[in-house]
Amino acid sequence: MNKPALIAALTLTCFAAPGVVSAADISTELVTPARSVDINAQKAWKRSLLPLMASQSLDAVSSYGMRELNPVLADSHGAFGMRATTMKFGVVGAFVGVEYLIARKHPGAARVFSKLNWTAAGITTGVAVHNFAIR
Repeated sequence: MNKPALIAALTLTCFAAPGVVSAADISTELVTPARSVDINAQKAWKRSLLPLMASQSLDAVSSYGMRELNPVLADSHGAFGMRATTMKFGVVGAFVGVEYLIARKHPGAARVFSKLNWTAAGITTGVAVHNFAIR
C-alpha cells in the first residue's frame, strides 16, 4: 500500500469513528434532567474517540517508513510499516472496546475515559508533530 492510500485510509477511519456529534446531541445536552449526567458523560466519551483516532492516524502517517525504536512494531529492516500500523490500530481498538464495556456497566467511568482519551490524543499528536519535524 502506498503512502497516499495509507493516509486516505487512516483519515477515513477518523471520520468513521462513533464520536461524531450531531445537532440532536447538542440540543439534548442543553436540557439536563437528573439522570442526564451519565448520558452527558457517555456523549463526552463518544466525542473523545474522534480526536483519539485522529491523533493515532496522524502518528501512524508521521512514522510510516521511518526507523522504529519499538522492537514489537519494527519490521525486519527496523522501519515502521503496514504491520506496525495494523498492530497500532488493533491495540487502540481493543482499548476502546474495553472502555465501552466498562462504561456500559459503570456509566460514571465514561467521564474518566473521556479525559484519558483526550490526554492520549494530545500526547500522541505531540509525538506526531515531533516525527514530522525530524523528517
